Amino acid sequence: MRAHLATTLLLAVLVLSCNPKEKEVAETKDQTLFELLKPEQTGIDFVNGVENQKDFNIFKYRNFYNGGGVAIGDINNDGLADIYLTGNMEP
Repeated sequence: MRAHLATTLLLAVLVLSCNPKEKEVAETKDQTLFELLKPEQTGIDFVNGVENQKDFNIFKYRNFYNGGGVAIGDINNDGLADIYLTGNMEP
């Protein structure tokens, strides 16, 4: 009997917690952390071009399409943030 009551209570809590109020949904849609900017605005024009090859492809390397990475820091000590982008098959 206790197990049945605990299961029912748990299901009720899960169902009620998964339905946010409409106001909360509208508020979260308006809030964003990032904004997409065009290359002309940022001065950054980078594409991680990837070409499937016989010995280098997504079947052999699972993270093939994830890209190399990005780093931001003041590398040359000029007080400005330097951005380094790396790609899988890009110079």
